[in-house]
Formats: sequence, C-alpha cells, structure tokens
Amino acid sequence: MAANDFIDAELARDPRPIILYGLSAGGMLTYHAAALNRKVKGIIGMTFLDQRIQQVSDETAFSKIVSRIGMPPVRFATKAGLGSFALPMRFVSKMRALVNDEAALKACYADRTSAGNWVSLAFLASYADYIPALEPEQFDICPILLTQPAEDRWTPLHLSNLFLDQITKVPVRKVTLDNAGHYPIEQPGLRQMHDAIVEFVRECADR
Repeated sequence: MAANDFIDAELARDPRPIILYGLSAGGMLTYHAAALNRKVKGIIGMTFLDQRIQQVSDETAFSKIVSRIGMPPVRFATKAGLGSFALPMRFVSKMRALVNDEAALKACYADRTSAGNWVSLAFLASYADYIPALEPEQFDICPILLTQPAEDRWTPLHLSNLFLDQITKVPVRKVTLDNAGHYPIEQPGLRQMHDAIVEFVRECADR
C-alpha cells in the first residue's frame, strides 16, 4: 500500500507523530494504513465504511441494483484481465450526495479529480473486497476520531457505527458536525470539525 510507504518515508524524514485524516471514503483508508503500518498515532475520518458489509454497499452505491447485481460482473471482469477498463464514478457511487450545495456539486461534477473522476474495474473490486491487516476487533494501534456530518445524505452515522462499534481496544470518539453535508462546507459544522481535529491532534501528540 502506497500509504504505508509514505508513512515510513515521513517518519524517516521527520520524527514527529503521524496522524492521518481521511475525507469521505478516505476515512477507511486511514484505518487500513494504520492497521498495516502500526506506527500511526491517531486517525481521523469523516466516515468509516466496511464495504464487505452488504448494508454499507447497498446504501453507498449508486443504487441497490449496482451493489447487488453490478459488483459480481466487476469482480469477474477484473479476474479475467479486464481490470483496466474504467467507469465514471458518478454511475457507480452516490456522487449526487457528495455535497449538499447545488453550485458546489456542479463544480465537483466538472472536476476529474472529484465527482467527475473515472475509476478502473480493478479499483472497484479491491475497494469492495479489501481485507484489512487488522480486523476491527483486533485494532489496538491508536485512537480514532469520527467527524460525522449531521446532514450527510450519503454516509450517515449508522454506516460507520457498523464498523466502529466493533473497535474496543482503543478510544473511539464521535463528533457530530451540525448542518454539514457529506463534504462539510457548511457552518457551524466546518468550525466544529476544525476544533475537534485540533483537540484530537494535541491529545495524540501528547501520548
């Protein structure tokens, strides 16, 4: 995993503690990186989605048809050597709920690094089936902070709870961002996210 190598490179360059932040599905990436690397001092995520759980797949995909009927062919095509073929992310995932502001959503759709991105079949297959280095019941690496937007129409709290509630060996803190959508650009949620992250980083740095 590239994130694992990046953490090692940063620690070799700078001995200060590594704390990871993941926006959107990046929250789960911080977990995977910490579980693999084991040198991370804290992880912050806006959502923690275990796509191996059918409910999570159903509620975050473009539709239940995509999650139930579309993913098996994706896995088959990847195994058959067609993993480099790409699809628009907006046809696979619920990008329509990326941000609650219509003007911002339009800008995201026009951005090929955001909602306008295309993804390979191989990526989709690995995203759906990735097995972490540590299952949640085993995770004992570092504290976790969830910054959950209150008005998230894509990944509401109950989906992250399916994963986080299995973690018992480290502190798990959940902070609600009032009035904020999946991309938390609204106030007071944006300020609440900032304050919660600053507090969490300071606590992790003092450990």
